[in-house]
Amino acid sequence: MNINELLKDKDLKVTKYRKLILENLKSCDNPISAEELFDKLKKDYDMDLSTIYRNLNILEEKGVLLKTTNLDGISYYQLNDSHHKHFITCNICHKKFTIENCPVHELEDEIEKETGFVINGHNFEFTGICPDCQKK
Repeated sequence: MNINELLKDKDLKVTKYRKLILENLKSCDNPISAEELFDKLKKDYDMDLSTIYRNLNILEEKGVLLKTTNLDGISYYQLNDSHHKHFITCNICHKKFTIENCPVHELEDEIEKETGFVINGHNFEFTGICPDCQKK
């Protein structure tokens, strides 16, 4: 994925901060919160948390990113591509585990046919008790 082309295709100005944010999200295995992204970038770049939030919101509004607000109230961001991921979160230790395949795509197709909507995103999160906590 070429970040410059992606931004231009969405009628967004190519800025240093947007490129940094997208490059970092591209290299992450899992969705990441604004605070986690800030912690990754602050040591090397002069960027404040409000700049990250502002850019994440713009990128999400334009469909470049997917935003998921989990039951913990924290929003997590990831690239809006065919490789997006979902979580299962332990109710006890709060560890997050990634569900590699999105089980919602077929359901989206059915809902679109049934309702006439064009679905452009979804939130999906399982919760439970992880194997480590079950042993305790």
